[in-house]
Amino acid sequence: MTPKERRDRIFKKDRPLIRPLKIIEGDQYGKDMGVLWVAHKKIPFEWLKVNTQQEFSEEIQKISKGEDLMVSEDRNRSFKSGKGIVGLISISTNGWKLEPHVQFMPWATKRNILRTTVAFLQYIRLSRKVGVCMVLSLENSVKLFNTVCTYGVLNKVGKIVNGDPRGDEYVYSVSGKRKLKPCH
Repeated sequence: MTPKERRDRIFKKDRPLIRPLKIIEGDQYGKDMGVLWVAHKKIPFEWLKVNTQQEFSEEIQKISKGEDLMVSEDRNRSFKSGKGIVGLISISTNGWKLEPHVQFMPWATKRNILRTTVAFLQYIRLSRKVGVCMVLSLENSVKLFNTVCTYGVLNKVGKIVNGDPRGDEYVYSVSGKRKLKPCH
């Protein structure tokens, strides 16, 4: 099966919606923040040390000033409407190289995780605003990213021994459509 056939198969009915996180709606916090808070209460985000909903919201706002924050909405039985937020994506960039980090919600299924990852990387691969996207992974996510490589949206680069305090780091990348500027 070709990578395109794999993508067509996984997105046969629809694909996850990747959109900006709505922190504020009107004069109050948006419902996206409520969903994220529920997820954080269920299984705390290890990178976010807060105790109250107010602290949580303030920290998310601080993070959004330095990084782009997006959410992935996909089909999931945990939502009455049948669709809801399954992942929070933070994107750091230097204008050319983009590095995403994803926090999947406790209710995200393996299928949600795969569909979100493939949809996001396909979007990046076709973006004229991105030069390259670099994905760094630990051992626990290697199986996912090796599977994603078979969808034609990611390339395995290599391994950095002891690249992270938690162990070896695995590097993947995908080129965007942004063109290099000629040097003069």
